[in-house]
Amino acid sequence: MTPTLPQIPNQPLFILTCMRSYSSLVSSMLGQHPALYALPEVNPFIDTRLGTAIDLLQMVRKRTLDGLYRAVAELEYGAQTEQGLARARRFLAERRDWSPTDLMGWFAARAAPAMLVEKSPSTVLQPDRIACAIALFPEARFLHLYRHPVATTASIAKITGHGKGFGPGARASGRDPELLWLRINSAILDAAPRIAPGRFMAIRGEDLLTDPDRYLAQICEWLDIPATPADLAAMRHPEASPYARVGPESAPFGNDPAFLRNPVYAPRAIEMPALDTPLDWTEGGRRPAPATVALALQLGYPEAATTLYPVKETTPP
Repeated sequence: MTPTLPQIPNQPLFILTCMRSYSSLVSSMLGQHPALYALPEVNPFIDTRLGTAIDLLQMVRKRTLDGLYRAVAELEYGAQTEQGLARARRFLAERRDWSPTDLMGWFAARAAPAMLVEKSPSTVLQPDRIACAIALFPEARFLHLYRHPVATTASIAKITGHGKGFGPGARASGRDPELLWLRINSAILDAAPRIAPGRFMAIRGEDLLTDPDRYLAQICEWLDIPATPADLAAMRHPEASPYARVGPESAPFGNDPAFLRNPVYAPRAIEMPALDTPLDWTEGGRRPAPATVALALQLGYPEAATTLYPVKETTPP
């Protein structure tokens, strides 16, 4: 029988985001604040029972489990080695009846007194998973992190290897990146009213990455944690995270592979194309659908092309 776990001492921060929306970088930046601990993707809401979730992911996409194994190896055994990962798998196999609250409660107890930051994109892939997160963690905080639809969908198409393989029928089939961006961000906004007052925040990823001191300070204020110059300086170094590197051969991921290969935050200008820009990953270069444009406008993106330039660092190195 699994022992009773302590109550979560500090309710987590869940980042709700469509894939390829800067979440690995942003969560790792937040995790360098001394009051926060950023997990890799542990996918707590795949199923109500941990063993069932692991079995499902083993069949569907085995690499999705890498973050879970790496986090347990790090927090329980102190080493993300092949030996540590093997012990982590045995640890989880003995706890197949754990619920999402059991799993997150264990992580919270190991990371205490820091607040957990969890950013698995799987949480928003189905509305019932978002609903589960809100129901099980009513006192948690939820951060909606989003990115321009043209840039996000191009990145999704690139990482999935489709290139220009999305023809005219892809949008209707529900498989293409544009529909994914629209469905996920709409689902997050639909869920927001069910989140307790003061516990939901939305932020445009491009803003945070061009002016991190300003927007990270706003997030800290919302979380009721300090935002000293030293705290802000620390959060500019996501590479210090124990999960900001490629892991051992049996569990290399847990965050975006491109981030793991180069986890350094580099201030840079970010170009945001016009909302009617042809999607170059589609056959024929179709333009975003009216619903996509409408949601992007709602999220604060301008119709015309623009460029955001990095704000000079104001904190000590």
